[in-house]
Amino acid sequence: MAQYSSIPQLQEHIDALSSAIEAHERAVRDLRKRRSEARHTLNRFLDPMARLPLEIQSHIFLSVDLDSEPPKPDPNAPPMVLTNVCRLWRNIALATPKLWHKLLMDLPRRPQYAELCELWLGRALSYPLSLQLRGSLRLDDGVQDLVTTHGDQLENLSFMAVSPYSLDAPCMMLDLDESFPLLSLKTLSFEADEAANFSTMSDWLDVLRVAPALSSLTMCNMLFDLWDDREPLGFLTLPSLEVLHVGQPFRWMLSREHGSSALVLRYLTLPALKTLSVSEIDITEQDFVSFLSRSSPSLEEFHLTLPYEWPLSTGLLRFVSSLSFFELSSSTTIAFLPFIEVLSTSDILPNLLALVLNSTGHLDIADYGDILSMLTFRWTSCPTRLESFALNLASREARADHTQDLPAAEVRAAMRRLVDDGLKIHIGPRSENLL
Repeated sequence: MAQYSSIPQLQEHIDALSSAIEAHERAVRDLRKRRSEARHTLNRFLDPMARLPLEIQSHIFLSVDLDSEPPKPDPNAPPMVLTNVCRLWRNIALATPKLWHKLLMDLPRRPQYAELCELWLGRALSYPLSLQLRGSLRLDDGVQDLVTTHGDQLENLSFMAVSPYSLDAPCMMLDLDESFPLLSLKTLSFEADEAANFSTMSDWLDVLRVAPALSSLTMCNMLFDLWDDREPLGFLTLPSLEVLHVGQPFRWMLSREHGSSALVLRYLTLPALKTLSVSEIDITEQDFVSFLSRSSPSLEEFHLTLPYEWPLSTGLLRFVSSLSFFELSSSTTIAFLPFIEVLSTSDILPNLLALVLNSTGHLDIADYGDILSMLTFRWTSCPTRLESFALNLASREARADHTQDLPAAEVRAAMRRLVDDGLKIHIGPRSENLL
């Protein structure tokens, strides 16, 4: 060991050793960095995914979950999981806005969850957004801010009310007015797993009023408090709306539980309507006819569930003469008979191509003669032939014995001749044709 005559000499030697150590450590770090870069280069040669252009890799990522329902911000599900594989995949995922244009938010939100949702939608940049809100629908200020901030990008907005919630406390609606228009909104949906109090009709119409480009509207199991609407509401015209679903198909028919979603028809004018689905009718036939007369739409598809005390009239059918598809549902087949008789003797629906009747009740064998007359007339005497007919009866689980539901032998034979000529006929449960 070298001898040092003074403390300064020893300190100078220590400093020299420290400098040498730092130089060697820098050299090691540099070597490790160069080795890592060489490995990345080798991986690019060996990994076919890494050799693809970034645009192709981005397209592959989009195919993972492109057409599914909006994803939740779950780190173990796409697209979040893609960011945790490697740096390259993370960079590609973050540079692909379409991966982040859908989002399902559970309510109420936790603070960290709220921040993640805002970050998520920010990654979509200017891409059109689809937002689904699910839960108690007690909308907090953060949700309101999120919708108004991205309102110019919002293309699809869906509310899924999940019980338990109190019918005494209405589901809160977004506070929107002309200062926050949803100019890009194309589809709007509200569905509840059971009837949910949804404030007033005026609140709902205020939302529709700021969405002039709306093309599809769904309202299921909504209860409106009309007592809070002090002033007359008037009519609201939605010039672009083509698809409207109100009520909840088959729920009223099977359980007699209903909301008041159809009440909105009293206040809407829909000149561009192509597809209409109505059940849980809480309006009179006069209100319904007024809506159709006021809108004068060229309807192509009509799904209607009739209350027991609300038989279908021929007067209503004259307002939907453009129909090519008609589905009629009822808990009693009595409601079908006047309709079948009308179709058997006139071309009141001259463009009708498909007719579907859904019944949970019993159809007398004698009634099949009327059905056969209608099908024969529509097949042989109308300028536009009926292409398909379905009579969907209760499932075998609900009715174990279907023998009394079947037509007589000669009627069945006549129907089969129509089938041989090209008319599609289904009679029985949806899963089984008993013809």
